[in-house]
Amino acid sequence: MLPRLLRLAGLPKPAPRTQAETARIDLVLPQGDWSVEEAVRAHIETPDAPAWYVENTLINSLFGLLCWEAVFTPVPGAFFHPFHTGPADLQSADFRHKRAQEFERCLSALDTQEYREIIRRNYADKAGIQSPFVFWEILDDALLDTALDCIPPAHLKVCFERMLRDIRANRSGFPDLIQFWPREKRYRMVEVKAPGDRLQDNQLRWLDCFARHGIPVEVCWVQWTDR
Repeated sequence: MLPRLLRLAGLPKPAPRTQAETARIDLVLPQGDWSVEEAVRAHIETPDAPAWYVENTLINSLFGLLCWEAVFTPVPGAFFHPFHTGPADLQSADFRHKRAQEFERCLSALDTQEYREIIRRNYADKAGIQSPFVFWEILDDALLDTALDCIPPAHLKVCFERMLRDIRANRSGFPDLIQFWPREKRYRMVEVKAPGDRLQDNQLRWLDCFARHGIPVEVCWVQWTDR
């Protein structure tokens, strides 16, 4: 549900809300090879509120780093040779069930501060090793540390639990941008829509999930202007 029309640039301190808000933003069409997502990212970013264009990569990567042990549990039939980048049954209906104890152990770390240690340790120890969830090319110390400082573990748990209910359907559809207020340990996600674009079904499902759990998210509808 998208109840209000707001100007994105006028929302410097978003608070958790129960419904996704919408914003219209008028941007001058940038010169050169810019995507609309990068144009909005550059527009909303400030020295005190950095923003990243991450789409599906960040939440998937945090999940993959936290649940590395569970994902790579040597379940019979999941791995046929040492060069597999992920289990063969990744998108099967019983993927989680076959690794129930391992996933429970990983997700329970979100109830304590242990999850931060696990994610950082796997980020260091597994660096560059292929995983179906971890996007090494977007991760660096700044993004990882900022995300762990600003995204509450309860929000991560909501996302991770929903991903595990249907890996095929739910590992995509996340908003394009994420913006942080490190001093306040807050964040928001921003879905960017270019003129003529529309929300996809998997995006709508995630927006509904975020609304039900008070996860801060906005939908930004871009209009191009000549000045």
